[in-house]
Amino acid sequence: MDKSAAILIVDDYLLIRTAVRQVLAELGFINVFQADNGKAAQDVMLKQRIDVVIGDWGMPVMSGIDLLKWMRRDAQYADTPFMMLTAEANPASVRTALAAGVNAYMIKPFTVHSFASKFMAMLGPMLEGGPAAQLVAPVAPPAPAVLARPAVLPDGAAAADVIGLEPPIAERLRKCTVLIVDDIATNIEVLAGALKDEYAIKVAINGKKALEIANAFHVDLILLDIMMPVMDGFEVCRQLKANPRTADIPIIFLSARDGVEDVVAGLKLGAVDYVSKPADPTILKARLSAHLTLATAMADLKRQNDLLVENAHLREDVERMTRHDLKSPIAVALHGAQALLGSELTDSQRESARMIEQAAGNALEMINRTLDVYKMEQGQYQPRLESFDLFALLDKVARQTELAFGARALTVRVSNMPADVRCLAEPMLCYSLFNNALKNAAEASPDGAAVTVEFAPGYGCVHVVIENQGEVPAAMRGHFFDKYAPSEKVGGHGLGTYSIRLMAEVQGGDATMDTGDGVTRLTITLPSA
Repeated sequence: MDKSAAILIVDDYLLIRTAVRQVLAELGFINVFQADNGKAAQDVMLKQRIDVVIGDWGMPVMSGIDLLKWMRRDAQYADTPFMMLTAEANPASVRTALAAGVNAYMIKPFTVHSFASKFMAMLGPMLEGGPAAQLVAPVAPPAPAVLARPAVLPDGAAAADVIGLEPPIAERLRKCTVLIVDDIATNIEVLAGALKDEYAIKVAINGKKALEIANAFHVDLILLDIMMPVMDGFEVCRQLKANPRTADIPIIFLSARDGVEDVVAGLKLGAVDYVSKPADPTILKARLSAHLTLATAMADLKRQNDLLVENAHLREDVERMTRHDLKSPIAVALHGAQALLGSELTDSQRESARMIEQAAGNALEMINRTLDVYKMEQGQYQPRLESFDLFALLDKVARQTELAFGARALTVRVSNMPADVRCLAEPMLCYSLFNNALKNAAEASPDGAAVTVEFAPGYGCVHVVIENQGEVPAAMRGHFFDKYAPSEKVGGHGLGTYSIRLMAEVQGGDATMDTGDGVTRLTITLPSA
């Protein structure tokens, strides 16, 4: 590709944009533009023709996936190469990106070589034969393979092994195995002849053989006769249900005994149905299909449940590792970067060292904040309360927030607050609390809007009311302060508002939310000095 091509980097983290820009410069691409969210990227693309977009997934205002969808609808940018550069490695995100028309998908963190290889590999097919979706594995190898659809998922698993990517149930039913158990060979022949075109068939001429087959092979459903010598169908059913390996296999009794007591006895033993002989083939097939569909759906549900439990444990393990194990290596990186800055470096090397120092500092701050939240949850956090100037703290946070969102022309005003308001709390904890609250309010506000911070006195306390334009969706209002609450905020982790209330409560205060009439008000209450 012509090295004068215009490339747009879209990421809300400045250090990522800087790092990607440096890699592109080393590749010879110097016509590089930057934006910190999808909306800002749109503005750039409407003013300047862009040839390639490298975008993050989760950003405030407009996400990378929404930017990609907009591009694919726009005549000018419908075929423009788009590399998704994101930490979103789950199969659902990959499917969403593929459906939206992504050209390459790279998982953070990545190496310089893996990014360069992936980027250049993406541009090749664009020049030779038009867009072709490509994916990359999350662990960046020395020379990552470029894969076309159908995709290999980020964890390397085949699509059929991932929840949500299995074939449709109707397709899976055709691969089901039915075990027919009957002591009369002609009955087996009739049933097998009726079902063999739709299912794999196994047969057993007595109860003992049926137990052996069910225990040794995968069986999806059992058609079980009752009247058999040595071991009748009821006893076979009891033993099948007593064995954890076979307990979940659906059993349909098939017998000439159709008295009420026989039907009730079979169902009490755990059978799912009871069909009288001679069975009409059409009705029997319909019942088999219904029970196999139900059993398959239940198995999917159980697997999803197990995965949720596993993910919950994984999340806890990652949080525990974050709290304790990651601080030391990040501290080493921080100290190493600071040591390098004190030595003789080229301008490029100094800029890289500063980036490392800033990134390590940011990571360490996030870990410390996570550790504080964990201690609060465990009742182990002891705030260091002191009297401080609340107005000065709020004014500082407001100015920093306004500066951070300057590209969106937002204003953050502290009004109606006397300059001598003093609060009895922990200043640094309150700084984190209000920084989080104002950041959330700014992200939820439309461009050019104002976020207001007002003061209301209380009995032995102070109330700080933060108001922004825009309402909280109805479905989220009852869960606004819940941990890991679902949110429309792309890339959010569900801890923002949860930690705000937690930080307020640990200092003897509270946090409440009110929304309606086009605005949202967050009221934070803290003890007064």
